[in-house]
Amino acid sequence: MALLTNGTVVSWGDNDVGETNVPAGLTKVTTVAAGAAHTLALLADGTVQAWGDGFDGDTNVPTGLSNVVAVAAGADFSLALKSDGTVVGWGNNYSGQTNVPLGMSNVMAIAAGTAHGVALKNDGTLVAWGDNTYGQTNLPAGSSNVDVKLIAAGGDHTMVAIYSPLVQYPVDPSKDLLLIYNSNSIDSSNVCQYYRTHRPMVSNASVLGIDCTMLETIAPVDFTNIFLAQVTNWLDANPTKRPCYVVLFQDLPSRVNTLTDPSPNYNGSGGTFFPSVQYQLHNFCSTNWCPFVTSINMNGSNSASPYNSPLYNQEGPDFPTNLFSSDGTNDCIAYINKLTNFGKCGRQRWTTHH
Repeated sequence: MALLTNGTVVSWGDNDVGETNVPAGLTKVTTVAAGAAHTLALLADGTVQAWGDGFDGDTNVPTGLSNVVAVAAGADFSLALKSDGTVVGWGNNYSGQTNVPLGMSNVMAIAAGTAHGVALKNDGTLVAWGDNTYGQTNLPAGSSNVDVKLIAAGGDHTMVAIYSPLVQYPVDPSKDLLLIYNSNSIDSSNVCQYYRTHRPMVSNASVLGIDCTMLETIAPVDFTNIFLAQVTNWLDANPTKRPCYVVLFQDLPSRVNTLTDPSPNYNGSGGTFFPSVQYQLHNFCSTNWCPFVTSINMNGSNSASPYNSPLYNQEGPDFPTNLFSSDGTNDCIAYINKLTNFGKCGRQRWTTHH
């Protein structure tokens, strides 16, 4: 099976039961999967088409099946992952391969072997069911304590790839990248949209607008109950995603401390400072979720309050606030343009030398 960039499918090989007879007019396909003698195609509208050997019901797509985001084909059974993080199975069930475990949710990836299924949940844990003749559903000890990145199922075996910062995995921005902006700032929204539009290959990244203060600092209780709560709610509402990269944009707070409104006489001492927004988002937001967090956050609207400047915290009341001005939006855009140019230059060099 081959999926072309125009959304059509090409198939070749054994055709005893019509497994390579791609339905006429089939378009807008986003994913394909091939079983022993049947084929699945996921369409852009979230529905599934199947053809080939249907003797065991493996091509009998359940009536009304919709909102599908991934498919997997076993030897003679089929699995579909829905956008709500649940899994549906149909076809041959002689080993319980279509008996998806009751209550299983928050699934973000699926795989199918000859007669067993595997699911990766968005907390990095695994679930396996079906034929276990060769131990293919016996999850290795400690597999619930590692960050699984990818899963695959062969005939009678299962494999996982463990996340490592030393390994460059293929990045799927639709699942792996979350862009967060401040919904109270038009500058923040604009910079986020500019990044999404101009940064190569990130147009389908997930986006979250957070309703919070535009000051550089945020109080601990507000950080927990407002900032983190909105991120956690997004994770709960998007069970098929677990972004390993997060970008925070302009006018989002970057520090957590008890002095969110220092007086003009504040000399940089006397407050209780907590780890940064980025650090706490990485470590404390959600179980088994430790994303790489970075920021594109120049002065912007925060320049309206010179007392939020790190320079002011160092210099105290002698800091010349009348000199504190910067067009943060243009600074952010200039930085994004630099990243874009890096990407273009890299592709040109690769094309030239390869």
